[in-house]
Amino acid sequence: MTKESFKHTILLFFFAYFVYLELMMQTELINAYGVYDSPKWWMLGGIGTCITSFFLIGFQKGEIPLLGFTKNENIVRVGITSLIVFSLFAYGAYYNAYALKEVFISIPVGEEHSDIVPSLELYVKRFLAGETVYKPLEFSTWTVLPTYFPLMWLPYVFSELLQIDYRWTAYVLFLGVIALYNIRLIRQDLPLLEIMIKAILPFIFINSYIFYVKNVFGYAVELTPISFYLILTLSLFHRSKAFMVLGIVLCLLSRYAFTFWLPLYMLIYWIEHGFKPVFTVSMGVLAGVLLLYVLPFLAKDFTIFTNGLKYYGKTAETQWVAQSWQKEGERPHHLTQGLSYAIYFYDFGEGTPQERLAENKKVHLIACGLAALFLLLGYLVFRKRGLNTKLYMLIGLKFYLVIFYGFFYVPFSYLYMLPFFLSLAIIYHIPMLRSVQE
Repeated sequence: MTKESFKHTILLFFFAYFVYLELMMQTELINAYGVYDSPKWWMLGGIGTCITSFFLIGFQKGEIPLLGFTKNENIVRVGITSLIVFSLFAYGAYYNAYALKEVFISIPVGEEHSDIVPSLELYVKRFLAGETVYKPLEFSTWTVLPTYFPLMWLPYVFSELLQIDYRWTAYVLFLGVIALYNIRLIRQDLPLLEIMIKAILPFIFINSYIFYVKNVFGYAVELTPISFYLILTLSLFHRSKAFMVLGIVLCLLSRYAFTFWLPLYMLIYWIEHGFKPVFTVSMGVLAGVLLLYVLPFLAKDFTIFTNGLKYYGKTAETQWVAQSWQKEGERPHHLTQGLSYAIYFYDFGEGTPQERLAENKKVHLIACGLAALFLLLGYLVFRKRGLNTKLYMLIGLKFYLVIFYGFFYVPFSYLYMLPFFLSLAIIYHIPMLRSVQE
């Protein structure tokens, strides 16, 4: 074994450990080390994944090479690999679908459990009926203001038209994106064993959540924004400006947590490729936002956006007090799940819960800004040393989201699936059993 191979093996070992740690801290070991230490271990897993992947592929020359079709043996090899990969895909998809079916039966859709899916149903039914979508959502004992951007609910028009559980649509979207990754995977010049491992990993990850924290699938549909972010990661490596626009718009109008990372992405793309392509992409994104949000919805009532932000602020306040089903004096449930540092502000901050929440918001904003600044400085330092910018932005997206959610002040546990599943995009770009240079 050469020195370079030994280094690659050691880094790969630690990378696998950190991915495993991050997964465990959201599933089997969630809150296992208490409300103060568990967030540290979760963040260690996320940041450790970013650091080790950076040293594994941050300076990789190009991507993993693809097999061409000029040789008969390559055609045969790709054919066999395709059969194996999509057999694994079909098995994993069916196995998890069977498990999800049991989850959906045990946790039926209803506002008494969670208002996420019932809210989506109201958005979609109003849209299909030609009614005003963005008006108060009325439930049996409470009313909420609409805060979801269009791409958080538009995908479920499919569900409503076919009269299927909205939660299945999120799973189908996820399968579609994984299939896109697999199409590229089968042509990568890698050992078959490695390709098989990568093909089955998404389903192993999903199954871990189903087994240990099935509520994240029963109450929420987080696989939809996860799918959108995985499309964004695919677009980082695509030459098409239209595909870049698609990836950005999908995330911007759904789970827009990447707001500090996005300007950084555009700035680095400007430095790398010049102003014209950045302007083209920016205009495409603006057009997408206008067509999907501003013209059909926001133009009818420009208070929709501001009122939604204000209401979200009030929603955050409701999560900083004991919930109706908790005992009086207990700490707020969602702050004690061992995923966010918000509990530190609640327990050790001064003033009323609202004042401690305000302090958490300030620190969250500063942490996100510093994370983006750190990524920019990293780019400026390493760009002349052979930095692979595309892979750097992929790793940087995960790093930024780990920081974003690590200090998030409304830490619903299902939200933490997003930064974790970005590890899949990184894994698909890491040569495991041999380096690209070999």
